[in-house]
Amino acid sequence: MAAMFHRRCGERITLTNGNRTAIRNFAEFNYGLVLSAEPLAENQLFEVRIDKKISSWSGSVEIGVTTCDPDLLEFPSSATDLRDGSWIMTGNSILKDGRSVVEVYGIDLDKLKEGERIGVMRTSEGELVFYVNGVSQGVAADDLPARIFAVVDLYGKCAQVTIVDSEVGVPDSERSESEAEINNDHGMMTVTNLVANLNVNMNVNTAVAVPDRLQFHERCGTLVKLSCNNRTAERRRPLDEFNNGVVMTHRPLRENELFEIRIDRLVDKWSGSIEVGITTHNPTALEFPATMTNMRSGTTMMSGCGILTNGKGTRREYGEFNLDELREGDRIGMMRKSNGNLHYFINGLDQGVAATKVPACVWGVVDLYGMTVKVTIVDRDEREEQNLITRRNT
Repeated sequence: MAAMFHRRCGERITLTNGNRTAIRNFAEFNYGLVLSAEPLAENQLFEVRIDKKISSWSGSVEIGVTTCDPDLLEFPSSATDLRDGSWIMTGNSILKDGRSVVEVYGIDLDKLKEGERIGVMRTSEGELVFYVNGVSQGVAADDLPARIFAVVDLYGKCAQVTIVDSEVGVPDSERSESEAEINNDHGMMTVTNLVANLNVNMNVNTAVAVPDRLQFHERCGTLVKLSCNNRTAERRRPLDEFNNGVVMTHRPLRENELFEIRIDRLVDKWSGSIEVGITTHNPTALEFPATMTNMRSGTTMMSGCGILTNGKGTRREYGEFNLDELREGDRIGMMRKSNGNLHYFINGLDQGVAATKVPACVWGVVDLYGMTVKVTIVDRDEREEQNLITRRNT
């Protein structure tokens, strides 16, 4: 059944179009709350289009979720006044029960124009994710209750919205194809992957504008020191401490974009070494763990020769290399392909499918753990590719 707004709504709202369009009285700026008619299903994207904005007032549309039942709710003047388990995105901040929990998150909703779309989803893992024009803004909160309603506040400049039917995720045809690529017995590469090894550069996005080159996000583990325009990360006190060395990319990875780092320095102490992967958690909102394998949602990491998803082993033996055995100068890369598959690359060699159905919005993660002390993000061009493969893998 198509999503609709609940018939009970803010006192200045008029519902039309089968309760799929909400209009606020232009003469007022508040009392424009609408809720979904039904609780959100897991992984259901509830999305609206901004139909009309006016020049009067300040502020604009707000969106979120609440445990409040619209049949029983006494509607407040704005979404930020909701309590009893309510998470609201306002501007580019996240509020829980009226209090700020994430100061900087995603795209600023106040800057959106007519025709643009905003959406909200509770994932099957209990994570709250907001979408702008179909693009995930990352995990805003976790451990959400199972029964929640979507909330839209036609506040300030936003005077009219309409629900749009949306579908996110990997299409079924691509899912079946990606699932077929995995060999669960030995983690060995398929013929398709072997062919891809010879042409990995053709799948790499080498047209990234220089101002948007990947770098490490300024928010990172407590023992990390960044340098070289945030392209080099180094763990402080490497002979005294072995963790708190997590770094993430400053922006989400694009489809088919290779994120690759070079190991610059190792120390002959500790057990374990570098761990690399992806996460849906936005670094602006993340409370950085001591090690990334402690994350219990939205995170896939390669550690040693295995793959861990949310801290639990999902592939005991993956690829042809053990990260603990890599040397200074070796390179590790990762790529989320357009079909939702995650691949790792060691010195240019594709190690095959590590995970499938990876969300579209993920950040690259490097954990300077144990023996690994320093890494640098590297760019690759086609001339380097065969030399990288030849150096270590022939």
